Amino acid sequence: MTYNGLESCIINNQSYENESRTSRGDGCASDSLDDDFSSCSSSKDAFGSFSSKWMKRDEQGSDEWELSESPEHFYVKEKPAYSIQSSDVETMKENFAKLLLGEDITGGRKGVSTALALSNAITNLAASIFGELWKLEPLAEERKNKWRREMDWLLSPTNYMVELVPAKQNGANGRTMEIMTPKARADIHMNLPALQKLDSMLIETLESMVNAQFYYAEVGSRAEGRNKSARESKRWWLPLPQVPKTGLSDTERQKLQCKGKVVYQVFKAAASINENVLLEIPLPSIIRDALPKSGKASLGDELYKVLTLESTSVDEMFISLNLKSENNALEVINRLEAAVFAWKGRLTEQASGKSPVRKSWSFIKDPISEMDKMELLVDRAEALLHQIKSAYPNLPQTFLDASKIQYGKDVGHSILEAYSRVLKNLAFSIMCRMGEILQEDSLCNPNSGVATWCFPGINVGNPRHSHSLSDVMSKVEGSTANPIRTGSCTVMQV
Repeated sequence: MTYNGLESCIINNQSYENESRTSRGDGCASDSLDDDFSSCSSSKDAFGSFSSKWMKRDEQGSDEWELSESPEHFYVKEKPAYSIQSSDVETMKENFAKLLLGEDITGGRKGVSTALALSNAITNLAASIFGELWKLEPLAEERKNKWRREMDWLLSPTNYMVELVPAKQNGANGRTMEIMTPKARADIHMNLPALQKLDSMLIETLESMVNAQFYYAEVGSRAEGRNKSARESKRWWLPLPQVPKTGLSDTERQKLQCKGKVVYQVFKAAASINENVLLEIPLPSIIRDALPKSGKASLGDELYKVLTLESTSVDEMFISLNLKSENNALEVINRLEAAVFAWKGRLTEQASGKSPVRKSWSFIKDPISEMDKMELLVDRAEALLHQIKSAYPNLPQTFLDASKIQYGKDVGHSILEAYSRVLKNLAFSIMCRMGEILQEDSLCNPNSGVATWCFPGINVGNPRHSHSLSDVMSKVEGSTANPIRTGSCTVMQV
């Protein structure tokens, strides 16, 4: 099983220097990548929607799994590129001891589940290695080796995750018997190799940030004659990107944009896997019982009124929300998700016959059953949810998602969710840093036509507005509205 097809499709023939392999002469990756990934981001298929597109079996491979003494042999792992020291063994013992104790150092009953402990471990490891990633530069060799080494440790349980499937076996006496044989767990088999490929692509992107024309300066070392902007004053303690006085060269700008497109596709792929994994994790009963049973009660009067206006489109509903911050967006998403869960629960009960069907009286002007109205509200709520999440692509976890992770017992789901989440966040941070460099370039050279190289007709060279690479890509995909600030990076409000 190889995933070279994934990498080559994302990079679109991998090289921006070879013009014959690109869709146009500027050397940028083809825009068809956006189309390829748009389907996977909206797919409701839990695990096959993304990975099956890029998965290629070896030419001599077989669709049948051979029996082995250990499920470990389902995954052919290359030898690690790092060396194991005696101190690493002690670190491994300490880490796995914490996992077994469930993060309760007293060894008592307050430890968390193994699934949550692994999820927290992956999250904490990513935070310690990458942090906020305020600079585009290669990782130190020690940190890179630590990431690879400890991620291998944390992913090692997946080598032993199997599912039993029926198979036929010919006995010595010629009789055919039906036995249960182990097979690699489908979701792990499909998604984990893809995530590892995305991981390596992000690390390679950071490794390529050498001998670049941009650099970072400490606070107060801005070019002479430049007044401090609002962005600088809010981030006065952080390193500031710097480019030559005449801006980046055409070659350097082109390289940065092409790398940015690749990272953007990695972000979308990781986000798609994360979303699909979360859909597979059941909502814990303690949360399900505590949620309001009425969708209207979950939404509140104002949001319910916005959702029930018949003449409004999704865009009009989004604008009427007047979201001013990530906190406002997250609050609306939490309400919408709770309402959708309540409505879908009632629809399921109706379909199974547990709840009697109630219809409107025939003398009402526009007769419509309560279930039909509920299905319509679910569709509108899900469309509005998609719109908000597109405008705020890197929001914190919603209440329902965080509850699924906290109470989840499935170790495989927890590993896939945490791994895809940290890769999504890393890709987003890289995009933001690239956006800051392109913004600085447009300030030094307003006529550089930053966006026109790969995104014809889009101008991000206005010094009065802050644009990031994700803005440009959102516009290319059809989003048109005003940019809004989310944390340290600008995203499009669609």
